[in-house]
Amino acid sequence: MIVDCAIYHHGRRTEGPEDLSDALDLARAEGDAFIWIGLYEPTEQEFDLVTEEFGLHPLAVEDALKAHQRPKLEMYDDSLFVVLKPVAYEAESDVVTTGEVMVFIGDAFVVTVRHGECSPLAQVRRRLEEDPEMLRHGPTAVLYSIADATVDHYLEVATELQTDLEGLEAEVFSPNGGGSRHTASRIYTFKRQILEFRRATVTLT
Repeated sequence: MIVDCAIYHHGRRTEGPEDLSDALDLARAEGDAFIWIGLYEPTEQEFDLVTEEFGLHPLAVEDALKAHQRPKLEMYDDSLFVVLKPVAYEAESDVVTTGEVMVFIGDAFVVTVRHGECSPLAQVRRRLEEDPEMLRHGPTAVLYSIADATVDHYLEVATELQTDLEGLEAEVFSPNGGGSRHTASRIYTFKRQILEFRRATVTLT
């Protein structure tokens, strides 16, 4: 489903036509303007209109609909397709959660597709709308900000995992904790979290 759609002119959000074709035409005609449409787990039918109006590449569209993609960047004739894997750390359960964000960048448009609940998109849009000078740089500023927020979260999660590792090491080498079932369970859980984190970040290194 579409969760947000707006035209940005001179770095500021403006009211525009509800029709996607009219909105895109307006953004291109005005200059220094672009349209940003955000979708959450769209169905093929919901995405058909967006695909048609923005001329998105079929292979990229297939990836965006299916999800479960590795982080990547692909260039097409007149557009750019980027897949990012945001991560978050749930302190109460010591669990790393991941999501997926697909970003299409083209002539005067940004299309973002989100899968899962882990995503920086709402925060990024809000922050950019408070910074018109940054937003005036257009679609590339949006992509940069999404990638920057995603990497910031990687660093935060890495710090949390380091803390968990130090606690686990202390437990393993304590006189009474090394052989307990609880310790074995924590080791298994930690290995799973490292694997999840690695899957999100390995192709970016």
